[in-house]
Amino acid sequence: MEVAGQIVLPDDIYECDIDLTLYMAASSFDIIINNSDLKSDWFQKKQQVKVYYGYVADPSNWSINDLEHVFTGKTDGVQPQWGGQQGNVVELVGRDYSGQMIDTYNSYAFTNWTSSEIANYFAKKYGLTPLITPTTSVVPSDAYQNLQEWDVLQTCAVREGFICYVTKDLELYFGPRQYSGNPVATISMASISETAASGDGLSFDDSAVGVYNKVTVIHYYKGQTIEGSAQNDQLIQSMGGQVVEKIMTDSKATTPALANQLAQNYLTQYSREAITGNLQNLPGNTAYVIDALVQVTDAGRFSGKYYIEEVKFQYGKQNGFVTETLAVTNILPDYAYQYKTDLYGDSGETNIESELDDDWEAS
Repeated sequence: MEVAGQIVLPDDIYECDIDLTLYMAASSFDIIINNSDLKSDWFQKKQQVKVYYGYVADPSNWSINDLEHVFTGKTDGVQPQWGGQQGNVVELVGRDYSGQMIDTYNSYAFTNWTSSEIANYFAKKYGLTPLITPTTSVVPSDAYQNLQEWDVLQTCAVREGFICYVTKDLELYFGPRQYSGNPVATISMASISETAASGDGLSFDDSAVGVYNKVTVIHYYKGQTIEGSAQNDQLIQSMGGQVVEKIMTDSKATTPALANQLAQNYLTQYSREAITGNLQNLPGNTAYVIDALVQVTDAGRFSGKYYIEEVKFQYGKQNGFVTETLAVTNILPDYAYQYKTDLYGDSGETNIESELDDDWEAS
């Protein structure tokens, strides 16, 4: 790893954990380093940290160019500790370069700006190389007022059908999703079951919990009850004919037609019947990157291609370089908000979800 351009050798690193997540949340690092020579006097908040993983043929003769650069971020905290189980150590914690935009509320009025102009503004503000697809429609004020800067970018991305993230090479990508469709690795359940230790392996979840096959939208407007519904007949059939309904209120449903339209759009979100998987303690593989495909074999009906939603890499003195966690899904979500729901659970409507509602009403 590098801190502020200075290499920290593997012999001084007790643990190095990297959590790569999808667009709504910052990827993060947690690194524990030998502090017998008081490196904690030199480490500071906001220093740039680059993390490299990989394997070398000769441990006594290698350079950092033999490893794969997987992460760039900034330190949020420096935490020295004396006399613990590992001796004198210092822990560095931090996030990728989206973290500074997550921490900052937007104060700029982007009057008559397009989404791509807003993205270029933030790229320039934070010294990021812009990889930005031009757009033409003007963004309304509720897409950027009283919001965190990162939420502004994600809201603009959703409006355009784009994704937005900061790369390890300090590029701000704002554009269509790009992926080849070819798996980056094949994971055999037969091989895992033969070699897995306790707690290792891959578990799947094909659950209908939280999945609705009918949505009804209700709004009490000018003394009248406005109501609209939408249902997924194919999903009802696959759930044994049982109707699982979600009833919602929405002030935008001022006519039955709008209520039906809102119900249909909510149904798209709440009827996602994804199969998710969680794989523990694989050999480290830098090909595991967000949005990439992996091929799962020897798993019966659960065999197939899965998209990577989250990767946790770990380097430690005992186990070396491992993929501690690989979270996957068989359905590629349409919006960053759906990724956030998959990873962290539904914590209520976000601005992005509200912005989608506005788009749906206007369409």
